[in-house]
Amino acid sequence: MLRIISNSLKTGVLTEADPFGRQASFGFPVMDFSRCTACGECARSCPTGAIQTMTPHADWKTVSLSYASCIQCRECVAACPEQAISVSTDIEVASYSREQLVRSASFDIDPGTGRATLREVDIEEGPSLSQSAARLRERIHGRLGRSLHVRQVDAGSCNACELEIAATTNPLYDLERFGIHVVASPRHADVLLVTGPVTRNMEIALRRTYDAAPEPRVVVAVGACGCSGGIFGEGTYASVGGVDRVVPVDVYIPGCPPRPQAILNGLLVAMGTREARVRAADGGRAHGVGAPRPESR
Repeated sequence: MLRIISNSLKTGVLTEADPFGRQASFGFPVMDFSRCTACGECARSCPTGAIQTMTPHADWKTVSLSYASCIQCRECVAACPEQAISVSTDIEVASYSREQLVRSASFDIDPGTGRATLREVDIEEGPSLSQSAARLRERIHGRLGRSLHVRQVDAGSCNACELEIAATTNPLYDLERFGIHVVASPRHADVLLVTGPVTRNMEIALRRTYDAAPEPRVVVAVGACGCSGGIFGEGTYASVGGVDRVVPVDVYIPGCPPRPQAILNGLLVAMGTREARVRAADGGRAHGVGAPRPESR
């Protein structure tokens, strides 16, 4: 006993006072659209289709990047001949919809040379982050209080996200100090934390788990697979795809897998104590993926 006490005193307190202050060693790609020439090399290198190029007209081209599908492989960074893609170290990436995780831009194409010139950074239609946050707060107002009971559901994950979720309970991150508790039954849960691309065998089980949870039953999709189907895609013979193909999703936490800090941040967003953010670590570039979006055109 004395040895245990002595070792504890020598070790000291391991819990990070501010788990969100640390930057990740790797993160999401950040596309500087002002340097992009819309050549499409990044899209051809992306294994999940997170980067896409489209040509609606002969003189008009679009390039889009979705964090929901990104597995942070950095293939796009290596493939870009203009070095227009860098890597962010920000980990507090979460949103209330898939659309809010997409950044895109339009380019004018010169018919003679085929060279692309940035026209504008597009704004996705739909509610903004602040509008979505207000809706979620209104829905859970007076119901969740200052504590959160979470039931984790593995709907077909490779278990990478489960390892990161388990890490949130260790002494370093200690999610219970935020009033977050993991429970064994969905009937006791405020939040369903769902991972995986929802395999066909888990589709019915996920629906039944959702039905068993009491209102307001907030759903948080974790990881690229949970957000969009990830590397496994959507509508295949083996998987349905993202969690929102089966049950409504309130908060998306992208990443492959997301770090424990990102998962903690997403749970606090679901709790209504933090607002979702999608930005680059440098605060957003003029034409970057992480640049703040105007609320309206």
